[in-house]
Amino acid sequence: MDAELRKLPLSEDLLAYYRQRLERCEQEYADSQAHIDDIRIQHEDVHRTQWEAHTRAGEVAELQTRLSEAQVALFEEKRNVLRLLAEAEELKVQELKDRKKIRYLLNLGLKPEAETTYFRDRLDKRIVKVARGGDSAELEKEILNNQPEGADLEILSDEIEGLKLTVSSLRAQLADQAKNHEATVAGLMRDRQAAMDAEQARREHEAAQIGTLMDKVGKLRALCRENIRELLHTKKSAHTHERRLIEEKSALLQTLSTTTQQLETEKTRAESAEKAIEARVVKKHDALASELRTQVGRYEKEVHVYKTKYETVEKTHRKKVSVLENRLAAVSASYATLKRRRDFEIEGFTNDILALRRQLRTLERAILKYAPLEDRELVLLRIAKETGDRVARISSDLHGLKAKVYGVERDLHAEAF
Repeated sequence: MDAELRKLPLSEDLLAYYRQRLERCEQEYADSQAHIDDIRIQHEDVHRTQWEAHTRAGEVAELQTRLSEAQVALFEEKRNVLRLLAEAEELKVQELKDRKKIRYLLNLGLKPEAETTYFRDRLDKRIVKVARGGDSAELEKEILNNQPEGADLEILSDEIEGLKLTVSSLRAQLADQAKNHEATVAGLMRDRQAAMDAEQARREHEAAQIGTLMDKVGKLRALCRENIRELLHTKKSAHTHERRLIEEKSALLQTLSTTTQQLETEKTRAESAEKAIEARVVKKHDALASELRTQVGRYEKEVHVYKTKYETVEKTHRKKVSVLENRLAAVSASYATLKRRRDFEIEGFTNDILALRRQLRTLERAILKYAPLEDRELVLLRIAKETGDRVARISSDLHGLKAKVYGVERDLHAEAF
């Protein structure tokens, strides 16, 4: 197919057609990708809302259970309050009975007159003085003369009062219990209504979920049928492919057996060759090792000799460097003095030369003006020439000294490095 496409002649129309097809395919791919992204976002939103609704339903159920537990605890607290009120009423009745007994006991005996109590500091004992109107005989008479009828009436009135209090407390308890039972019944009815509403909503939600799940089940069944059809087709193709693979495997096993036999023969041959090569290599290795040992010994001796030579050369070089440094210092000092002397001589010579040149010019002018040359002027010219030659010789000597100093410095640098 690729070869046929390569053979086709390219033209502008064909290129434009394929370019349009590529652009259309890219646009369809981008649209499908955007549609998939939108569907994914919607599915994520739906899943998030379903999960939030599920969590909210769980929270509502938990809050309802906590509310019912709180109501039960409130009813228990009310029952405890009623029990405490009943105990308080019983304590009041018991208090009235105790008062009645106290009055009865007080009526049995004579009331003592006023008492006076004295306290002393730093004493542990209490001294009480009781003032009485008569002796024991008079007290017995008074006890006998007490009227039991009045005491009985007081006792009866106390009992009636206690019974009235008990009746009123029992009525209050009955009223509170009736209110408590009414509140309990109302709370239970509210809980029943809330539970029924929640059950109805749950049933409706489950019915809707069952419908959606049934639709999904139908789609999944259709998809399963298609998948089963494809699976059977793939199984059939897999069986044919497996049969072909088995045949190829049998052929490959035959070739493998032949190749293994060839491999065994080649392996035995290779092992024998390897053993021979190994023996040869071991011999060569031993020979090389002995040769290397001898070479190493010889090289060690040479290294030792070179090391001793290097140490001696280093010592001589150190001595030469010290001598050259001393010579350099002396040469530099002499060079400085010679340079100073040369500068002074050059300065004097230049002044003398300038003066002589001026004198020569004046003499030449006078000679040319008045008379021919004499011996005196020739002597002066000779002196001037000799001084010029002397100046040139001194400058050449200075240049030679400079060259020597530079050569010594180069030698010192070479020895140092």
